[in-house]
Amino acid sequence: MELYRALENKKLYELDQEISDYLWHEFHNGNLNDEDDFYTLFHEWIDDRVIYTYDCEAILEGNSEYHYLDHDVYGRPDNIAQAAYACLYDYLMDSPDTVTFEQMEKELKE
Repeated sequence: MELYRALENKKLYELDQEISDYLWHEFHNGNLNDEDDFYTLFHEWIDDRVIYTYDCEAILEGNSEYHYLDHDVYGRPDNIAQAAYACLYDYLMDSPDTVTFEQMEKELKE
């Protein structure tokens, strides 16, 4: 089973759709011009989604291991927002539904 399916809950699924819409919108408005812009917007968007405790709890529903395990990229979380950030990051990076910069480059070439 892929990681994103193992982590998936209703909140993560909704956020997956939301970030793809947001990134495509930014791309078409000219605010996303290269891979650096893509990842800057990607990380800022995740930051904005883990501000409130209730959002973090919804992201972590069924994913409690993110509270105490060391993450490959971010290490061990010190609080619920860091745990939710790592969980959301993993989910989005592994999901085939999340838009990638390569898809946007392909559209530019067409």
